[in-house]
Order: sequence, then structure tokens, then C-alpha cells
Amino acid sequence: MILFDCERLRKPFSGKDTYCRNLATALEKESRTRAEKLGLYMPACAEPFLEALPHRPWHRYHKWFFRAGSDVRLFHRTTPLTYYFPKNVPLVTTVHDLNFLHYEPNPRKREREDRCTRIALDVSERIVTISNDARRDILKYYGDPGKPIDVIYNGVTRYSGPVTRPTDAPDGDFILSICRLTRSKNLQTLPPLLAGNDFKLVIIGKNIEDGQVEEILAVADKWNVRDRVIFTGGIPEEKKHWYLRNCKAFLFPSLAEGFGLPVIEAMQYGIPTFISDRTSLPEIGGDCAFYFNHEFDPDGMRQEFEKGMSDFRSGVITPEAMKRRAALFNWETAAKKYYDIYESIL
Repeated sequence: MILFDCERLRKPFSGKDTYCRNLATALEKESRTRAEKLGLYMPACAEPFLEALPHRPWHRYHKWFFRAGSDVRLFHRTTPLTYYFPKNVPLVTTVHDLNFLHYEPNPRKREREDRCTRIALDVSERIVTISNDARRDILKYYGDPGKPIDVIYNGVTRYSGPVTRPTDAPDGDFILSICRLTRSKNLQTLPPLLAGNDFKLVIIGKNIEDGQVEEILAVADKWNVRDRVIFTGGIPEEKKHWYLRNCKAFLFPSLAEGFGLPVIEAMQYGIPTFISDRTSLPEIGGDCAFYFNHEFDPDGMRQEFEKGMSDFRSGVITPEAMKRRAALFNWETAAKKYYDIYESIL
């Protein structure tokens, strides 16, 4: 059996939670056509979602007594931060990004992630990254690990459930950003885009780092647009997709990104998408996104936003092109590629 680690399901509304949920589902489906079957190692909080899939329970004290079991032939660590792993079976580790090298103000956290990454590169039979940017970073900062480094893009979930207008949804036109509220997401650069128009700015995501809301609102005060900046917190999928379907533009000025899944979620609706040119985002957005200047100059961003919206209306980038771009990223393809790696090792 291949044991796929889903420990990150303990942290909902995060990128790695989305990764584990969707890839686990696609891998289980793929396993039905393969000789080697799949098992999931996951916390009890995830069982209602994945209860139909074969699994074994995760335990908070697994660090001290984790055992893969004699039936496990390969263990897939879904992040280098997974500090437990069996010593007697091959390991595949997914490295999502090396953003701690680019943007991590906490030296203790940066040191921990660096140490975990070095261990992963040393003990794993195979390394997978979710972008070429992450692969380049590994080779640049750690050198050739002497083993294959494969690039397998994440997929995007094609949401088919109900869509519900939130009771507190704003009236009138709005622009949208979806992400965790951390400094690396660079959200304080967005309020100036409201100057000179009637848009509202909706920000969906959990407040992770103290002071982020206050910092964004301080910039909004400076530009006299505070009353048009709206925070929703974490919301269910049916409400999130209402916002995606009805926004006038999607904004993602992140400084450090492993993949940038919200960008593809927006593109699949054919929404004009404005992103930064940092880390993996140009690789994901390609020529179907509009880009903010590297320094995030407020006046420059406003001009880029206005020009991008004008170019979108005139067909420089079409909704159809965005949807085709989004269709390139799917979990079924990712699952097949992961299973090919598993089987090549076994």
C-alpha cells in the first residue's frame, strides 16, 4: 500500500489543506486502475470529508510512536514539515515552495523550515515540486540533491455545488482577493486601486498574522477608501464561488507563492486577473494575466489596473483564453503523474 500523508487537513482554508483534499480524492480514484492501492494517513477532523476512502487515523503524539505498518511500501510526505516518516520504506516528498528563503521575518521559523527541507532532500527517494520556480530554488540554494526532482502542477477544483449569495454581500461592483491574511500576501497594496472609481474591495480569508487588518485599513484611510474595504473571514465554498462569479476583477499581489491556486480559480470564470511577478505566479498566470509592477508603486498599480481593465474590455485577453489556461491544471493529471512516480520507485 502507498500511504499518503494528509496531516495538513488540520488547518482548513489553507493552500496545503486544499492540496491534500483534492489530490487525495484524485489519487484514490486513480488507485482503482493501479495494482498498488492507496491509504490515507489523516486526522479525525478530516474523516467526514474522506470517510469513504481507506485510511488510518493520525494521532497528535505520532511524533513519538508513528509506524507505517508492514503493509506500507511507500510513504508520500505532502510537505517537508512532516517530521514523522517511516525509516524502512521509500519516501516521496512534495516541496511546495522555498518562500521562507524569500520572505520569512521570523528567524526561528526560517531556520526550522530550512532544516526540514534539508532533511527532506536527504532522506527522500524522489522530490516533487509544484512549480518550476520551486525546482529552480532547490537547485540554486541547496544544489543538486543527486535524485530526480519532478514538477507536478496542482489542479483546480471545478466547483459544481450550490452557489449562495452571502447575506452581507456588497451592493454594486466589487473587486476581489482570496488568501490568508499574512504579510507575504501584500494586501496593503490594494486599497489605492479604489481611488477614482466606485469599486468595493472584498478580501476573503482568515486573519493569520496579527495587525494585518489594521495595516490594510491604515492604507485605506490614507486613500480615503476605508468604507469600501470589506473583510469576510473564512467562508464556505458556495459563498466563495458567488464572489468569484460576480466580481469585476481578481487581485493577487503576493510576494511569495508556491503555486497560486486562487489565480486559477479566478481564471476558470474568465475574470480579469491581476497578479505580481514574484516567485511562481508568472509561471501560473502566463500570458493570460495582468501584472503589477515589481515595486508595487501605488500610482503605477492604479495605472496598470485601469489599463488592464480597458485591455480586457477590448479583448486583449479574453475570458475564453483564461478558461483554457485554467483547464491546463487539473487534479486527475496530477494524480496520474504521482502514481507513475510511485510505481517507478516500487
